[in-house]
Amino acid sequence: MKEERRKAVRIPTRDSVANCRLLTTESKGLYQFTVWPIRNISAEGIAIFSDEKVSSGSLAFLNVDLDVILRTIGVIAKVIWCKKNKTGYDLGLNFSWWPKPFDKSLVLDFVKQKINDQNYE
Repeated sequence: MKEERRKAVRIPTRDSVANCRLLTTESKGLYQFTVWPIRNISAEGIAIFSDEKVSSGSLAFLNVDLDVILRTIGVIAKVIWCKKNKTGYDLGLNFSWWPKPFDKSLVLDFVKQKINDQNYE
């Protein structure tokens, strides 16, 4: 069995999306806007699905819409990995900077509540 290396518990998400502006060298200074379905989220990062390959190290400004939080959460995240799958790419992003610290507390509360409800450990 493969050893888990992540520090934080990941919470699967359904019907949640992240609206994204990619800040990459490939975009030549232009913002690329796309909507990414969220695979899972933790206190430290997020996994999403993308139709396009995204370079590791790229930055993205995410507006995250979780299914149970009636508010959009803004965060800048760094692409840590990008893996090809059958229909596109799975990306792992690490949360880097929160423009509104309250948004971070909403994500932390969301994760804690889901852990308590479903026992994801």
